Amino acid sequence: MPVPFASPSVLARLNADWRTLTAVAPDWPTGRGLTLGDVLAASQTDLDGLLAELIGARRKGSQLAGRVAVQACLGRLVGLARRDSRIGLDDAVAAFWLRLAAYPLERRPCRIAANLILDTRKDILAERRPLACLPAVAPPDVTADQVLRAARQLGLASEGALAAAESVYVEGLSSALAGERHHVTADAVRWRCRRVVLGLRQRRDWLTDYPTVAAGTVVGSRPGRDGHMMAQEYVAV
Repeated sequence: MPVPFASPSVLARLNADWRTLTAVAPDWPTGRGLTLGDVLAASQTDLDGLLAELIGARRKGSQLAGRVAVQACLGRLVGLARRDSRIGLDDAVAAFWLRLAAYPLERRPCRIAANLILDTRKDILAERRPLACLPAVAPPDVTADQVLRAARQLGLASEGALAAAESVYVEGLSSALAGERHHVTADAVRWRCRRVVLGLRQRRDWLTDYPTVAAGTVVGSRPGRDGHMMAQEYVAV
């Protein structure tokens, strides 16, 4: 079940966390103020401009810019969850975070907030649809652990997404149990796993230093009980 849009465990946690950050100095060059609270205030008059700055700062290694972006768009994410009972706020924040990391700023420099929210909604609803069952290809076999280790070394996915994928594909946990471990919903776990797999598909050329990973079948050490193996999802379509 999606987390209710007004769940105190979600909103209260995010807002309480933000209160501890408002007086912190930005960890990227900005002319919008001396604290993160000052930077967030700029979203009231220039949200798209602020998001462009935050996306750029996150690409350059900022550890705080992404968190400011979430807080700047939190009201929109709450509205998204309120309007669609299929979407929980927890899932919306997780999907937004990953969309933020992959946002093509050069190709889509305008209407950034609207694009992010729309893409977030599309991703969540797409995850509700059953995955197509893809035939596994022939050996050599490669373990899910090897693929995810290569993905981590090459920076192909966020640590949170990789951790969720390891719990499901390597350890064989269900999405529900993995969600309990990582303090997110089962839907958020499935969404993170899907993003890891899609990212690997799109960047197979980055895995040339790992030829057996790039060419082989991926098999989990244990089958995930959600019914979709990494082997089935990773092979090219």
